[in-house]
Amino acid sequence: MTYAELFAFASEHGLELNPDLEAKFHRYAELLAAWNEKMNLTSITEEYEVIEKHFLDSLTPAFTTSFAGKSVADMGSGAGFPGMVFATAFPSCHVTLMDATKKKFLFLEELKKELELSNVRFYVGRVEEAKTLRESFDIVTARGFAATRILLEVGAPLVKVNGTVIAMKGPRGEEELHEALGIEQRLALHLRKKEELVMPSGEKRINYFFEKIHPTKPCYPRSWADIQKKPL
Repeated sequence: MTYAELFAFASEHGLELNPDLEAKFHRYAELLAAWNEKMNLTSITEEYEVIEKHFLDSLTPAFTTSFAGKSVADMGSGAGFPGMVFATAFPSCHVTLMDATKKKFLFLEELKKELELSNVRFYVGRVEEAKTLRESFDIVTARGFAATRILLEVGAPLVKVNGTVIAMKGPRGEEELHEALGIEQRLALHLRKKEELVMPSGEKRINYFFEKIHPTKPCYPRSWADIQKKPL
């Protein structure tokens, strides 16, 4: 995929992007490839693939949901997808990238500097232990982070009442959603909508948007050991 095709596809789905993004995304792809030789960030390094499978894929929730001016937490950010893409594309949103792997933030720090992003901050540590960030975000996102029922238990406490947890999934999304049925009420969440999308390559994407309807009970999230041992 080319950048022109990315911009056109986004436009067809209601998202108009600033043309200046092409240069920033190109630099992002360059740094990703360079750093990937030093540490395992992604199996996708060819720029034409990065454009669709990382940049465009990260932007899909923004086709129908505005990120402008919002506070966003991205759980399990890894190489910055989708959080760093949101921060780059929407300068008025404030993004917190969360990951337990400290060394990945060396890459993200350089990326933040190179792209001149003042709207990004980092949380290094386990997401379920981020007590000081409880109910402080308008939007919580996760892509490739965990199964949906685990994602919701960890993400629900972070989002504000009336805020949104977005689970970004691939073809197994429906199966994972079925496994999670019923637990969203225990977590004060309501599945507001789901959006299915076929990417230009033919791959299927499903984004689930869960609205938080009242404060999450203090017992959630549980410890990671308990979450793994006995998922909701």
